[in-house]
Amino acid sequence: MRCLICGMIINDKNYNMNDSTFIDKNEADDIIRCPFCGVSKEYLSDDEEYINFNLDDLDDKTRKVLDMGMKLEIFNGDFYAEASKQAKDEKLKKMFKDLSNIEMMHARVHKNFGGFETLPSLRKMDYTKHNTDELLLMEANKREKHAIAFYDRYFDKVPDSIKKIFKALSDVEKEHVTITE
Repeated sequence: MRCLICGMIINDKNYNMNDSTFIDKNEADDIIRCPFCGVSKEYLSDDEEYINFNLDDLDDKTRKVLDMGMKLEIFNGDFYAEASKQAKDEKLKKMFKDLSNIEMMHARVHKNFGGFETLPSLRKMDYTKHNTDELLLMEANKREKHAIAFYDRYFDKVPDSIKKIFKALSDVEKEHVTITE
C-alpha cells in the first residue's frame, strides 16, 4: 500500500509507526492512516500510483505558499522534537516524538510538491519557558490550530492539485488539535 500524499510505502513492518498521534489506530489488516504523514485511508492506494504533480504548472505564488508551509511544518516539527525531550510523562514524550515525525513528513510533502532542493534549516528556538507538560500541550495545541489556519487561509490561493494536499494535511492537523487538548 502506498500513500498518495507523501509517497511512502506502508507494510506490516511500519503500519503502526507514530501511532500515538492517531485517535483510531492502524491494525495489520486494516490500515486507516498513513503512519508517516497521518492522512486518512482515502489517500492510500494499493496501486503503485503516486500524486505526480507537474512542477512546471506551479506559479511563483504557489511556490511561495508551499515554501511558507514547509517552514511552518519544520518549525512545528522542531518544537515537538524539543518537547519530547522536555516532557516529564513518558506517553507525552512518545506523542511529541511521533508528532515531530509527522510534521517533518508534512514539511517534506511541501518540499516535494514545491520542487525545492532541500529542507531549510531554521533558527533553533528556546522552548524552556514551556517547563511543564501542561504548558507544552498548550503550545502544541496552539501550533496545530495555527497550521489549520494556514491551510484554510491559502486553500483558495493554490491550484486544485495542491488543494487536495492541503485538505489532507489540514485534516491531520485537526486530529492533532484533539489529541493535544
